[in-house]
Amino acid sequence: MKISVCGASDGANNDEIRKKAFEIGKALAESNVLVLTGATYGYPHAAAKGAFSNNGKVMGISPAKDEKEHINKYKFPTDSHTQIEFTGLGIPGRNYPLVKEGGAVIIISGQIGTLNEFTMAFHANKPIGILKDSGGITDIIEKIAEICNKSDEKENIVYSDDPKELVQLVIDKLKNSAK
Repeated sequence: MKISVCGASDGANNDEIRKKAFEIGKALAESNVLVLTGATYGYPHAAAKGAFSNNGKVMGISPAKDEKEHINKYKFPTDSHTQIEFTGLGIPGRNYPLVKEGGAVIIISGQIGTLNEFTMAFHANKPIGILKDSGGITDIIEKIAEICNKSDEKENIVYSDDPKELVQLVIDKLKNSAK
């Protein structure tokens, strides 16, 4: 099972949300889920650290063509990842493989890049978990889903402000969608 964790990298400075992102990563690792991130900093990196701290597997999907570009151009971290796949697709190009590879997506706060990841997952009818009250686009996701008026896709979105509950809801949706 693979779940992509997307969210704010810039402006991800809320300690409470960072702790929740860490707990999301830990809970995913406890459930033997391969955690995918955009190999970036911020809340996705906190989730990667949580999974990694719990002996989980974490794959970063980098926009860079190689490790040198990943570090020097993007200034992205290399710690807390079991593996980093260098796509050379840039930003937002790497968002597509990040969302495509995950069976589901968890969103923590976020801005335009995260909105892009959400719309791809929504359109693909993937299970999506929203960390409520994490700020950014999560504050308006419900309204976006309503405006898009796709009842099947709206059914695949789950919301919680509790990291463990959110992970369980997403895993349950993912298991049910595989049936």
